Amino acid sequence: MRTLVVIVGGIILWAVVTGIARLFHKQTSRSWTPVIIFAALWLVITGWNVWVGVTQAGYTVMQELPIFLLTYSLPITVAVVVKRNLDKRGRQRLG
Repeated sequence: MRTLVVIVGGIILWAVVTGIARLFHKQTSRSWTPVIIFAALWLVITGWNVWVGVTQAGYTVMQELPIFLLTYSLPITVAVVVKRNLDKRGRQRLG
């Protein structure tokens, strides 16, 4: 259950980062910068989540590694897939 909450939190964080980027720059919809910022920020957060699992919950690094890969990669994959789809739509409108 906690893993699902972390994954959903990652997707929400991606939406927030994208929204903030669009507030400050109109050309953000064409830029990969929000995705890159989110990926770096999410790496720190999921790394902290692993650290808590190892130091506080008593899991080993090998037990936490699959959870880390899942919680990091799913929100990143959603961000990249949505960005690519938006880019395709933008090119179709222009072309």
